[in-house]
Amino acid sequence: MSTRPRRSLLNPALQRPSALGSMPRDPGRLWLDKNENLDEELEAVLHGVLRALPARVLNTYPEAGEVYRKLARWLGIGPEHLLLTPGSDGAIRLVFEAFVEEGDAVVHTAPTFAMYPVYSQMFGADARALEYARTEAGPFLDAAAIIAAVREIRPKLLCLPNPDSPTGTTLAPEVLRDVLAVCEDSGTVLLLDEAYHPFHEWTAVPWVASSRNLVVARTFAKAWGAAGLRIGYAVAHPETIALLHKMRPMYEVSTVAIEFMSGLLDRSADMLKSVARIREGKHYFVEEMRALGFAVLPTAGNFLHVAFGANSQAIHAALSSRVYYRATFDTPSLSGYSRFSVAPRPVMEIVAGLIRQAVVESRR
Repeated sequence: MSTRPRRSLLNPALQRPSALGSMPRDPGRLWLDKNENLDEELEAVLHGVLRALPARVLNTYPEAGEVYRKLARWLGIGPEHLLLTPGSDGAIRLVFEAFVEEGDAVVHTAPTFAMYPVYSQMFGADARALEYARTEAGPFLDAAAIIAAVREIRPKLLCLPNPDSPTGTTLAPEVLRDVLAVCEDSGTVLLLDEAYHPFHEWTAVPWVASSRNLVVARTFAKAWGAAGLRIGYAVAHPETIALLHKMRPMYEVSTVAIEFMSGLLDRSADMLKSVARIREGKHYFVEEMRALGFAVLPTAGNFLHVAFGANSQAIHAALSSRVYYRATFDTPSLSGYSRFSVAPRPVMEIVAGLIRQAVVESRR
Protein backbone atom coordinates (compact mmCIF):
# COMPACT_ATOMS: atom_id res chain seq x y z
CA MET A 1 0.00 0.00 0.00
CA SER A 2 1.30 3.44 -0.89
CA THR A 3 1.75 6.18 1.69
CA ARG A 4 -1.01 8.68 2.42
CA PRO A 5 0.57 12.11 2.94
CA ARG A 6 -1.24 15.35 3.61
CA ARG A 7 -3.17 16.32 0.50
CA SER A 8 -1.32 19.62 0.33
CA LEU A 9 1.99 17.78 -0.15
CA LEU A 10 0.67 16.27 -3.39
CA ASN A 11 0.51 19.77 -4.90
CA PRO A 12 3.13 19.72 -7.71
CA ALA A 13 3.69 23.47 -7.21
CA LEU A 14 5.08 22.77 -3.73
CA GLN A 15 8.78 22.18 -4.25
CA ARG A 16 11.71 22.66 -1.88
CA PRO A 17 15.35 22.91 -2.97
CA SER A 18 17.62 20.06 -1.93
CA ALA A 19 20.66 20.80 0.20
CA LEU A 20 22.50 18.17 -1.84
CA GLY A 21 22.75 20.63 -4.70
CA SER A 22 24.12 23.53 -2.67
CA MET A 23 27.75 24.58 -2.92
CA PRO A 24 29.74 26.47 -0.27
CA ARG A 25 30.44 30.09 -1.06
CA ASP A 26 33.99 31.12 -1.89
CA PRO A 27 35.57 32.69 1.23
CA GLY A 28 37.68 34.85 -1.07
CA ARG A 29 34.63 36.77 -2.26
CA LEU A 30 32.48 39.29 -0.39
CA TRP A 31 29.22 37.72 0.78
CA LEU A 32 26.61 40.39 0.09
CA ASP A 33 23.86 38.09 -1.16
CA LYS A 34 21.91 36.90 1.91
CA ASN A 35 21.59 40.01 4.10
CA GLU A 36 23.95 38.63 6.73
CA ASN A 37 25.96 40.80 9.11
CA LEU A 38 29.53 41.12 7.80
CA ASP A 39 30.79 43.49 10.48
CA GLU A 40 34.23 42.21 11.55
CA GLU A 41 34.06 44.04 14.88
CA LEU A 42 30.81 42.27 15.76
CA GLU A 43 32.32 39.02 14.50
CA ALA A 44 35.08 39.41 17.08
CA VAL A 45 32.41 39.81 19.77
CA LEU A 46 30.69 36.64 18.53
CA HIS A 47 33.97 34.76 18.71
CA GLY A 48 34.35 35.88 22.30
CA VAL A 49 30.88 34.63 23.18
CA LEU A 50 31.60 31.33 21.44
CA ARG A 51 34.90 30.80 23.25
CA ALA A 52 33.20 31.41 26.59
CA LEU A 53 30.66 28.62 26.10
CA PRO A 54 31.25 25.68 28.45
CA ALA A 55 31.56 22.14 27.07
CA ARG A 56 28.26 21.18 28.70
CA VAL A 57 26.35 23.06 25.98
CA LEU A 58 27.06 20.05 23.75
CA ASN A 59 26.06 17.21 26.08
CA THR A 60 23.11 18.63 28.02
CA TYR A 61 19.49 19.22 27.10
CA PRO A 62 18.23 22.82 26.91
CA GLU A 63 17.03 24.73 29.96
CA ALA A 64 15.65 27.98 28.64
CA GLY A 65 14.01 29.68 31.63
CA GLU A 66 16.78 32.15 32.38
CA VAL A 67 17.25 33.26 28.77
CA TYR A 68 13.49 33.82 28.50
CA ARG A 69 13.72 36.17 31.48
CA LYS A 70 16.83 37.89 30.12
CA LEU A 71 15.25 38.43 26.69
CA ALA A 72 12.06 39.71 28.30
CA ARG A 73 14.04 42.27 30.31
CA TRP A 74 15.82 43.45 27.16
CA LEU A 75 12.47 43.85 25.36
CA GLY A 76 10.75 45.46 28.34
CA ILE A 77 7.95 42.87 28.50
CA GLY A 78 7.06 39.83 30.58
CA PRO A 79 8.49 36.40 29.64
CA GLU A 80 4.95 35.08 29.24
CA HIS A 81 4.85 37.05 25.97
CA LEU A 82 7.71 35.02 24.43
CA LEU A 83 8.43 31.77 22.65
CA LEU A 84 11.91 30.89 21.41
CA THR A 85 12.07 29.46 17.89
CA PRO A 86 14.71 28.30 15.37
CA GLY A 87 15.01 31.67 13.64
CA SER A 88 12.10 33.95 12.80
CA ASP A 89 11.25 31.32 10.20
CA GLY A 90 10.48 28.96 13.08
CA ALA A 91 8.10 31.51 14.57
CA ILE A 92 6.38 31.95 11.20
CA ARG A 93 5.91 28.21 10.78
CA LEU A 94 4.50 27.87 14.30
CA VAL A 95 1.89 30.52 13.51
CA PHE A 96 0.86 28.59 10.40
CA GLU A 97 0.73 25.35 12.37
CA ALA A 98 -1.36 26.89 15.13
CA PHE A 99 -3.85 28.87 13.06
CA VAL A 100 -4.00 27.70 9.44
CA GLU A 101 -6.04 24.70 8.34
CA GLU A 102 -6.58 23.39 4.82
CA GLY A 103 -8.68 25.82 2.79
CA ASP A 104 -8.15 28.78 5.13
CA ALA A 105 -7.36 32.09 3.45
CA VAL A 106 -3.90 33.54 3.99
CA VAL A 107 -2.94 36.98 2.67
CA HIS A 108 0.69 37.90 2.07
CA THR A 109 2.57 40.48 0.01
CA ALA A 110 4.43 39.78 -3.24
CA PRO A 111 7.33 39.72 -3.58
CA THR A 112 8.07 38.78 0.02
CA PHE A 113 9.98 36.32 2.21
CA ALA A 114 9.94 33.05 0.27
CA MET A 115 8.48 30.93 3.06
CA TYR A 116 5.11 32.69 3.21
CA PRO A 117 3.90 31.19 -0.09
CA VAL A 118 5.68 27.91 0.73
CA TYR A 119 3.93 27.52 4.09
CA SER A 120 0.65 28.52 2.48
CA GLN A 121 1.06 25.64 0.04
CA MET A 122 2.37 23.27 2.70
CA PHE A 123 -0.68 23.74 4.89
CA GLY A 124 -3.14 23.81 2.00
CA ALA A 125 -4.13 27.44 2.48
CA ASP A 126 -5.97 29.58 -0.04
CA ALA A 127 -3.16 32.10 -0.52
CA ARG A 128 -3.94 35.60 -1.78
CA ALA A 129 -1.03 37.82 -2.81
CA LEU A 130 -1.01 41.61 -2.58
CA GLU A 131 1.37 42.72 -5.33
CA TYR A 132 3.73 45.66 -4.93
CA ALA A 133 3.31 48.23 -7.69
CA ARG A 134 6.33 49.67 -9.46
CA THR A 135 6.74 53.43 -8.99
CA GLU A 136 9.56 55.91 -9.54
CA ALA A 137 10.11 55.93 -5.78
CA GLY A 138 10.29 52.14 -5.63
CA PRO A 139 7.90 49.28 -4.83
CA PHE A 140 4.61 50.52 -3.38
CA LEU A 141 1.83 48.73 -1.53
CA ASP A 142 -1.40 50.64 -0.96
CA ALA A 143 -2.44 50.50 2.68
CA ALA A 144 -6.08 50.77 1.65
CA ALA A 145 -5.66 47.59 -0.40
CA ILE A 146 -4.42 45.70 2.65
CA ILE A 147 -7.36 46.83 4.76
CA ALA A 148 -9.82 46.08 1.96
CA ALA A 149 -8.38 42.58 1.53
CA VAL A 150 -8.82 41.79 5.23
CA ARG A 151 -12.37 43.11 5.25
CA GLU A 152 -13.40 41.27 2.08
CA ILE A 153 -11.48 38.00 2.44
CA ARG A 154 -11.47 37.75 6.26
CA PRO A 155 -8.30 35.64 6.11
CA LYS A 156 -7.19 33.42 8.95
CA LEU A 157 -3.73 34.97 8.69
CA LEU A 158 -2.21 38.19 7.31
CA CYS A 159 1.58 38.13 6.85
CA LEU A 160 3.28 41.55 6.81
CA PRO A 161 7.06 41.78 7.12
CA ASN A 162 8.04 45.27 8.27
CA PRO A 163 10.34 45.99 6.54
CA ASP A 164 9.45 43.59 3.78
CA SER A 165 12.04 41.64 1.83
CA PRO A 166 13.17 41.90 -0.89
CA THR A 167 11.47 45.28 -1.34
CA GLY A 168 12.83 46.80 1.88
CA THR A 169 9.63 48.83 2.25
CA THR A 170 7.87 49.64 5.52
CA LEU A 171 4.38 50.55 6.63
CA ALA A 172 3.86 53.52 8.94
CA PRO A 173 2.81 52.80 12.54
CA GLU A 174 -0.55 54.48 12.03
CA VAL A 175 -1.21 52.26 9.01
CA LEU A 176 -0.28 49.14 10.96
CA ARG A 177 -2.53 50.25 13.82
CA ASP A 178 -5.44 50.51 11.36
CA VAL A 179 -4.57 47.12 9.85
CA LEU A 180 -4.45 45.51 13.29
CA ALA A 181 -7.85 46.99 14.18
CA VAL A 182 -9.37 45.50 11.02
CA CYS A 183 -7.71 42.16 11.79
CA GLU A 184 -9.25 42.20 15.26
CA ASP A 185 -12.69 42.90 13.76
CA SER A 186 -12.23 40.06 11.24
CA GLY A 187 -10.75 37.45 13.57
CA THR A 188 -7.51 37.55 11.57
CA VAL A 189 -4.07 36.93 13.03
CA LEU A 190 -1.59 39.63 11.99
CA LEU A 191 1.89 38.16 11.72
CA LEU A 192 4.30 41.10 11.74
CA ASP A 193 7.78 39.98 10.75
CA GLU A 194 10.43 42.26 12.29
CA ALA A 195 13.48 40.28 11.14
CA TYR A 196 15.38 43.50 10.36
CA HIS A 197 14.95 45.15 13.75
CA PRO A 198 16.74 47.32 14.84
CA PHE A 199 17.98 48.36 11.39
CA HIS A 200 14.38 49.56 11.31
CA GLU A 201 13.92 50.80 14.86
CA TRP A 202 10.14 51.04 15.17
CA THR A 203 8.46 47.96 16.63
CA ALA A 204 4.96 46.70 17.34
CA VAL A 205 6.11 44.71 20.38
CA PRO A 206 4.36 47.06 22.88
CA TRP A 207 1.03 46.29 21.19
CA VAL A 208 1.03 42.58 22.04
CA ALA A 209 -0.09 43.26 25.60
CA SER A 210 -3.48 44.48 24.38
CA SER A 211 -4.09 42.37 21.25
CA ARG A 212 -4.54 38.61 20.94
CA ASN A 213 -4.48 38.98 17.15
CA LEU A 214 -0.87 40.15 16.83
CA VAL A 215 2.26 38.00 16.61
CA VAL A 216 5.66 39.65 16.12
CA ALA A 217 8.46 37.46 14.73
CA ARG A 218 12.10 38.35 15.43
CA THR A 219 15.50 36.82 14.68
CA PHE A 220 19.11 36.98 15.84
CA ALA A 221 20.25 36.39 12.24
CA LYS A 222 20.48 39.99 10.99
CA ALA A 223 21.57 42.72 13.39
CA TRP A 224 22.91 40.23 15.96
CA GLY A 225 25.04 38.42 13.36
CA ALA A 226 24.04 34.89 14.41
CA ALA A 227 22.38 33.59 11.23
CA GLY A 228 24.10 30.21 11.49
CA LEU A 229 22.67 29.39 14.92
CA ARG A 230 19.01 29.75 13.86
CA ILE A 231 17.82 31.72 16.90
CA GLY A 232 14.55 33.62 16.85
CA TYR A 233 11.42 34.22 18.86
CA ALA A 234 7.75 35.07 18.70
CA VAL A 235 6.24 37.88 20.77
CA ALA A 236 2.50 37.86 21.42
CA HIS A 237 -0.25 38.12 24.01
CA PRO A 238 0.13 35.39 26.67
CA GLU A 239 -3.03 33.64 25.46
CA THR A 240 -1.68 33.56 21.91
CA ILE A 241 1.74 32.40 23.08
CA ALA A 242 0.01 29.56 24.98
CA LEU A 243 -1.47 28.36 21.69
CA LEU A 244 1.91 28.51 19.95
CA HIS A 245 3.50 26.60 22.85
CA LYS A 246 1.16 23.70 22.13
CA MET A 247 2.73 23.37 18.67
CA ARG A 248 6.40 23.67 19.62
CA PRO A 249 8.81 20.71 19.56
CA MET A 250 10.09 19.12 22.77
CA TYR A 251 12.79 21.77 23.06
CA GLU A 252 12.42 25.15 21.37
CA VAL A 253 16.10 25.55 20.43
CA SER A 254 19.41 23.91 21.31
CA THR A 255 21.49 24.43 24.45
CA VAL A 256 24.18 26.02 22.28
CA ALA A 257 21.62 28.49 20.92
CA ILE A 258 20.33 29.32 24.40
CA GLU A 259 23.76 29.94 25.90
CA PHE A 260 24.96 31.89 22.87
CA MET A 261 21.80 33.99 22.89
CA SER A 262 22.35 34.74 26.58
CA GLY A 263 25.89 35.89 25.87
CA LEU A 264 24.72 38.09 23.01
CA LEU A 265 22.07 39.75 25.15
CA ASP A 266 24.84 40.72 27.58
CA ARG A 267 26.51 42.48 24.63
CA SER A 268 23.52 44.25 23.10
CA ALA A 269 25.49 47.52 23.08
CA ASP A 270 27.97 45.91 20.68
CA MET A 271 25.10 44.90 18.40
CA LEU A 272 23.80 48.46 18.32
CA LYS A 273 27.28 49.78 17.49
CA SER A 274 27.42 47.29 14.63
CA VAL A 275 24.07 48.52 13.32
CA ALA A 276 25.48 52.07 13.35
CA ARG A 277 28.59 50.99 11.41
CA ILE A 278 26.46 49.21 8.81
CA ARG A 279 24.22 52.26 8.45
CA GLU A 280 27.34 54.34 7.83
CA GLY A 281 28.43 51.89 5.13
CA LYS A 282 24.98 52.00 3.61
CA HIS A 283 24.93 55.81 3.49
CA TYR A 284 28.38 55.84 1.87
CA PHE A 285 27.37 53.30 -0.78
CA VAL A 286 24.13 55.12 -1.61
CA GLU A 287 26.00 58.39 -2.14
CA GLU A 288 28.69 56.72 -4.26
CA MET A 289 26.14 54.98 -6.50
CA ARG A 290 24.13 58.16 -6.98
CA ALA A 291 27.31 60.06 -7.80
CA LEU A 292 27.85 57.56 -10.63
CA GLY A 293 24.35 58.35 -11.90
CA PHE A 294 22.63 55.14 -10.79
CA ALA A 295 19.14 54.97 -9.32
CA VAL A 296 19.22 53.65 -5.77
CA LEU A 297 16.41 52.31 -3.60
CA PRO A 298 17.52 52.59 0.02
CA THR A 299 15.63 50.25 2.32
CA ALA A 300 14.83 49.96 6.00
CA GLY A 301 16.94 46.80 6.23
CA ASN A 302 20.62 45.97 5.86
CA PHE A 303 20.45 45.93 2.06
CA LEU A 304 19.69 48.22 -0.87
CA HIS A 305 18.92 48.10 -4.58
CA VAL A 306 20.86 49.70 -7.43
CA ALA A 307 19.81 50.02 -11.08
CA PHE A 308 22.93 49.97 -13.26
CA GLY A 309 21.08 50.54 -16.53
CA ALA A 310 23.31 50.53 -19.61
CA ASN A 311 26.32 49.67 -17.43
CA SER A 312 24.76 46.46 -16.10
CA GLN A 313 26.70 44.00 -18.23
CA ALA A 314 30.09 45.56 -17.52
CA ILE A 315 29.43 45.88 -13.79
CA HIS A 316 28.08 42.35 -13.38
CA ALA A 317 31.14 41.02 -15.21
CA ALA A 318 33.46 42.99 -12.91
CA LEU A 319 31.70 41.84 -9.74
CA SER A 320 31.06 38.22 -10.68
CA SER A 321 34.35 36.85 -9.33
CA ARG A 322 34.65 39.22 -6.37
CA VAL A 323 31.22 39.70 -4.81
CA TYR A 324 28.17 37.57 -4.11
CA TYR A 325 25.02 39.65 -4.59
CA ARG A 326 21.63 39.35 -6.28
CA ALA A 327 22.15 40.61 -9.80
CA THR A 328 18.56 40.51 -11.09
CA PHE A 329 14.92 40.21 -10.07
CA ASP A 330 12.11 38.72 -12.11
CA THR A 331 9.41 40.57 -10.20
CA PRO A 332 8.08 43.71 -11.97
CA SER A 333 8.43 46.00 -8.95
CA LEU A 334 12.20 45.39 -8.79
CA SER A 335 13.02 44.59 -12.41
CA GLY A 336 16.31 46.18 -13.47
CA TYR A 337 17.66 46.45 -9.92
CA SER A 338 20.46 44.54 -8.21
CA ARG A 339 20.44 43.92 -4.46
CA PHE A 340 23.46 44.26 -2.20
CA SER A 341 23.60 43.44 1.47
CA VAL A 342 25.37 46.31 3.18
CA ALA A 343 28.33 46.15 5.53
CA PRO A 344 30.57 48.65 7.31
CA ARG A 345 32.16 51.30 5.12
CA PRO A 346 35.50 49.51 4.44
CA VAL A 347 33.63 46.64 2.76
CA MET A 348 31.37 48.94 0.77
CA GLU A 349 34.39 50.97 -0.37
CA ILE A 350 35.74 47.82 -2.04
CA VAL A 351 32.45 47.21 -3.84
CA ALA A 352 32.08 50.84 -4.88
CA GLY A 353 35.65 50.81 -6.20
CA LEU A 354 34.98 47.75 -8.36
CA ILE A 355 31.83 49.34 -9.76
CA ARG A 356 33.55 52.66 -10.40
CA GLN A 357 36.40 50.93 -12.22
CA ALA A 358 33.95 48.95 -14.37
CA VAL A 359 32.15 52.15 -15.33
CA VAL A 360 35.39 53.91 -16.28
CA GLU A 361 36.60 50.97 -18.37
CA SER A 362 33.24 50.61 -20.13
CA ARG A 363 33.44 54.26 -21.27
CA ARG A 364 36.86 53.98 -22.87
